[in-house]
Amino acid sequence: MVPASLRPTWCEIDLGAVAHNLRQLRGLLGADVAIYVCLKGDASGCGAVAVAKRAEAEGVAGFAFGNVDSALACREAGIESPIMLYPTCLPETAPILGRNRLMPTLSTLADVTEWDETASERLPVFLKIDAGGFRAGALPHEAVAVARAIAESRYLHLAGVYGHPMTSYGFEDEPYTCAQLRGFERALAAIERAGIRVPVRMVSSSAIVLRHPEADLNAVDPGRLLFGMSFPAIAERQVDWRPALVGLKSRLVLVKSLADVGEVHPAPFLKLRPDMRIGLIPFGWSDGYPRRMSDTATVLIRGRRVPLLAPTHSELLRVDLTDLPDAVIGDEVVLLGHSGEDRIDLTELARQWGVSTHDLFPAIGKTLPHVYMS
Repeated sequence: MVPASLRPTWCEIDLGAVAHNLRQLRGLLGADVAIYVCLKGDASGCGAVAVAKRAEAEGVAGFAFGNVDSALACREAGIESPIMLYPTCLPETAPILGRNRLMPTLSTLADVTEWDETASERLPVFLKIDAGGFRAGALPHEAVAVARAIAESRYLHLAGVYGHPMTSYGFEDEPYTCAQLRGFERALAAIERAGIRVPVRMVSSSAIVLRHPEADLNAVDPGRLLFGMSFPAIAERQVDWRPALVGLKSRLVLVKSLADVGEVHPAPFLKLRPDMRIGLIPFGWSDGYPRRMSDTATVLIRGRRVPLLAPTHSELLRVDLTDLPDAVIGDEVVLLGHSGEDRIDLTELARQWGVSTHDLFPAIGKTLPHVYMS
């Protein structure tokens, strides 16, 4: 399948996998637990607008963004569900956020003052609690004062309270993760004892969802989990998560024989031989491919594995076609996915690139056209 873009390199995203993962998650949660899909990093490179449309059709409660521009793009594309913003925009944007029904995150008393001064109409906001990550968020002993200030402000309305405990995505830091969860729960309880209503109570991102069912509360905001990225899980939450990133493909734009190069000599660092036949792939380090290529890096062409040739260039890779004499310009090149009976999966591609599978998603999706499958 070739995308509408003229560029003959693309990634393939399986929106059916996103829908499947949402249903798997729904099966783990109580019926009264809302799902806010985290779409940070353009939905981890999968495309926020397309993912939001599919997730909204699956009945999610709302979305969470770090990039306000991505949130606005979803509104312009017709997304109607509630959208909260992580703490990445300034109080001066309050009128625009209000008009577009976007809910910012506040952390301090100064935040409350500044956002209330710049708002011109009712503006729902979220309060974040920092129980140990030391990023944004009110510290637990400050939470009641900030929540009360929101409740007593002119325009601000408390839509919910959330937190993001720091975790290594493994089990080795469980005592610290549990301490953060307890700190969040104490702060939340104190806010509610003060008579302040908290409609949305949320502290579970992907890693927490899979290891701490007690932290589901009445909403969760996983992201990468829904795109099929793996996290350690307790036994009762180990289910079939499917990767949304299923293909990275290109086409040969040049085929060249080195049998007769005249007086031209390859640079010493190029591992080329006079009997070689090489091809060029329009994909390189500016698209996310590692600048330092593995000696065992391969791609699939016509169902056969052929080696890539270092070095990586900004928008080009060389491939050794010597053992594939029938390869021609326009042939499909598979870096991730199937070709014939062979396949390169995410685990193998991550190994070739020397990164984790989590790092592949945003790297691949950043510059390439997306082809969506249902």
